[in-house]
Amino acid sequence: MSTLSVDSTSAVPVYRQIVGQIRFLAESGGLRPGERLPPVRQLADNLGVNRNTVVKAYATLRELGLIETRGASGTVIATPPPVPASPAPTLRDAVLAALHGGMTPEQVRDAAYAIARQSTSEVRAVFVECNEERAQAFSKELSARLHVNVRPSLLTELDTVTADVDLVITTFFHLAAVRRWARAGQRGTETVAIVVAPHIRTLMTVAELPASARVGVRYSTEHQSEQVRDWLATAASATVVIVPTTAPVPADLAVLVVPTEDPDLGEGAAPGTEVVEFGNVLDEGSVQMVATVLDEIRARRSV
Repeated sequence: MSTLSVDSTSAVPVYRQIVGQIRFLAESGGLRPGERLPPVRQLADNLGVNRNTVVKAYATLRELGLIETRGASGTVIATPPPVPASPAPTLRDAVLAALHGGMTPEQVRDAAYAIARQSTSEVRAVFVECNEERAQAFSKELSARLHVNVRPSLLTELDTVTADVDLVITTFFHLAAVRRWARAGQRGTETVAIVVAPHIRTLMTVAELPASARVGVRYSTEHQSEQVRDWLATAASATVVIVPTTAPVPADLAVLVVPTEDPDLGEGAAPGTEVVEFGNVLDEGSVQMVATVLDEIRARRSV
């Protein structure tokens, strides 16, 4: 991304300059679909701008559908959707063939409606988490990998976003709560859980620290902080502590672990503290299991 540059004296906001340049490169072929963009921190350092500026630029590009997040692959240029071909000639030929084959206009109409209903009744799915950023990130990744629209939802929003849902996906940490919700409302909604695993690279970084070192974990929710602390504690001989978002970052930390979806939680770390962005990956076997459930739901609808 050495071709990017910003002009601090311009009347155009810096984040808009970044958006405009990446958009031009994507649309002109300078950046190809699937090509990886630099992490927020790296691009901010390269351009000499605040990380929040790059976060805002990337968020705008996601809204425009120009970039997407693909788990461990990071942020990449999105593949443009195919341009649908005009269905008119094919539809006309099919209708005429049906009529010439002896079907009445009413039978053609009923058959076309049944086929259209079956083809467009896509499975409606929701991914449920306790953290908004994780819910959005994982729902987007599942949508891309499963080729179905998976909407994000918080645990507290289940009753407001699941009225028309066929499948609720969550992690094993929240499966019991989601199933209690489904039973309480006597809902027939299917529920499945996926495995979310920590990035091995982060575990190795912490594991290599001496026993005298201290590692801080700072997440937006207490549940996530405890979860990540327990993961790291199993891999580290160093002391792993939770750093609440309401408290200053201790100066004696060797490493401060923050979520990749909210890197600003690392602000305030001492110069000698390494801030590590810790992400999670979806277990491949779990994703395939969800794909199988989706196929089963589709098969039941086609009967």
